[in-house]
Amino acid sequence: MKTYKEFIRLTTRSKEEIVNITARVQHVCRDSHLQEGLVLVFPHHTSSAVYISDSDTCLTGDYQKVWSQLVPEGDDYAHNRSDPKKNAEGHLKSILTGHHIVLPLSNGQLDLGIYQTIYYAEFDGKREKEILVKIIGG
Repeated sequence: MKTYKEFIRLTTRSKEEIVNITARVQHVCRDSHLQEGLVLVFPHHTSSAVYISDSDTCLTGDYQKVWSQLVPEGDDYAHNRSDPKKNAEGHLKSILTGHHIVLPLSNGQLDLGIYQTIYYAEFDGKREKEILVKIIGG
C-alpha cells in the first residue's frame, strides 16, 4: 500500500464562506499517480468543514441559512467567554456540518456521482487555511 499527501491552501474573503474544491482535490489525485484507494479530505482547523453536496449553487445559501438558524451569532456561548477569538459559532457549525470526508479513488480519479461536488465550508475566515488531502491505495 502506498500513500500520498498534499495540502490545499486557501484564504477566504469573508468570515463565513463556502468554496467548491472539487477540481483542486481531483488535481491532487492526479498528482499522486495512485489508481485505486481512498482519499481523505481533512481541514486542519476546528472551525471549518468539508462536505459533499449537489452542484446546485442555490444550496450554498440554503446551508448557510440553516446553519445560522441552528447556531445564531452573538449568543452567550461559553467558548466566547473563555477564548479571545470568540469563534464558538464556527466550531459549532463545523461539528454540525461534518468535519472531513473520505472518498473513493477509481482509475486515478475521484469516483463521484454526476452532481456530487466537494465543498469547503469556512466559519472563521479571512486568513489562510489548509486542507490535508491524503490518499491511501495503489
